[in-house]
Amino acid sequence: MISQLAAQRHMPKSEVLRDLVDRGLVSIGAKTDEDYLYGLVQRAVKETMQPQIERLAAISAKAAHISSAAFFMGVYSATRGCSPAEQRQIEEVAGSARELGIQYLKLKDRDIDAFLKVGAKRMIDESESTE
Repeated sequence: MISQLAAQRHMPKSEVLRDLVDRGLVSIGAKTDEDYLYGLVQRAVKETMQPQIERLAAISAKAAHISSAAFFMGVYSATRGCSPAEQRQIEEVAGSARELGIQYLKLKDRDIDAFLKVGAKRMIDESESTE
């Protein structure tokens, strides 16, 4: 019977025997099921931390909205009193910065410094090509 179980599970007989002994000890209460305890601890930590995680996410989102509003107010202020050509240039650079910001938010495990260097070079190249 042990040989059949080992063949079905694709495990050595010794591992099947250890598993059966562990299950028997858990079932009579002589040994605690580590996965069960780990699951309990994990759920308790998640339930405790979830409100704080959600709060931090909300604060982060609010900070991003405030930062975006400040950026666009800066662009608006920079265009006041400028000629239409200068306004267009400022708005184009602001649009490029916005696109880079969106791309930045989509970054996962990329090198942020390299990303910013490439973006800054692109913005400089674009502004030089419009002159």
